[in-house]
Amino acid sequence: MTNKECIDRWADSIIPAVFKAEDALQKAKPEWKERLAKLGQPGGEDSNKVAEEYCTEIARIIVTQGSDYVPDGTIDEDADFT
Repeated sequence: MTNKECIDRWADSIIPAVFKAEDALQKAKPEWKERLAKLGQPGGEDSNKVAEEYCTEIARIIVTQGSDYVPDGTIDEDADFT
């Protein structure tokens, strides 16, 4: 894959999936907006920990909402992000 093809793939598929998943997460769990807004404030949560949790939530949405998703019992699939 050329660099141009790689950029096109990211721009056409990967990044839009992240934005769509982020929107779904914000709607399903509005508490994330508040947690993210408080980052960097004195006495707030550890930003690395919050970022890791947020990215995991986004990845969970992308994987479980994918057309090729097959439940295998390795994750909690109770959350509904549709």
